[in-house]
Amino acid sequence: MWKRIIASMIIAFNIMSISTFAYAAPEASKSVNIDQSKYEILNPKKSSFSTTDKVILISGKAPTGTQVNIDMYGTTDLTKTNFNLEVLPEEEDYIELASEVVTSGNMGFFQKQMDLVLGINKIVVDFNVEGLSPNEIIIYVYDKSKAEINLVKPKETKLIEFIPLLK
Repeated sequence: MWKRIIASMIIAFNIMSISTFAYAAPEASKSVNIDQSKYEILNPKKSSFSTTDKVILISGKAPTGTQVNIDMYGTTDLTKTNFNLEVLPEEEDYIELASEVVTSGNMGFFQKQMDLVLGINKIVVDFNVEGLSPNEIIIYVYDKSKAEINLVKPKETKLIEFIPLLK
């Protein structure tokens, strides 16, 4: 009987003396492995361009079921700064026109048709995934008829403006 008690005590002592080790990385060194090739905007292909079309189709690919936020901002040029692709407005000059949430389908694609305004339009596409920054698309929409009138009708100059040049 003493042998069983001593054997049980030795086994219990051995079990309690085994220490546990935890192999875990600190929070700062944990990295999320995101396959960025799964998240892509297919249309429009350029990040900034000009067009006469007032409607644009935004499409892309993301894993099935991903919620994609599409925010659209526009400008009204009240300051007469004449914004274009080279002279972009400040962040506070943009007005949010639309905010849409699109879910990628079974094949991993999403699409949304957006109405644009004349002037500068900024579209921000956010995949809501940590480690991926939102994509920004700048579109300048202009009126083709006004642009053609400005090309055909040159600015009139007066003779008074040329006299100082001739001297």
